[in-house]
Amino acid sequence: MERRPARWWGGDILRLENMKGSIETMLGIILLAFMALLGTSYITASLTTQKAQNYHAAVVAELEASDFSTSVVSSCKTKAKDNGYKNLTITVNGNSDTGKYAKVVLDYDYAIPLLNRVIDHEIVGYAR
Repeated sequence: MERRPARWWGGDILRLENMKGSIETMLGIILLAFMALLGTSYITASLTTQKAQNYHAAVVAELEASDFSTSVVSSCKTKAKDNGYKNLTITVNGNSDTGKYAKVVLDYDYAIPLLNRVIDHEIVGYAR
């Protein structure tokens, strides 16, 4: 078996160290890309929550403006289904003497597609 000169061995070690560094760099880039996708999924879910909160506030304002009209209640429930929400529950309580109020509950899905997670959320509020 023939012995190689010392500088040959040094060249192999440098190549291995360079390869190790490039593999670590690629793993770092893949990890950063995954974290960016996961962050985007959370931002999307947060925007869904904000949209649901805005819709809930609009329903409460519409109920208050209509003095809890049954046609407005049914219209809001239909719109909620059309907008992709799971359920809109409106319970009108009270009478004209004590004052009417309504409990408004909006159910929606909080989805994080990258993790394959769908969580049921609800927003509860009152219209007076």
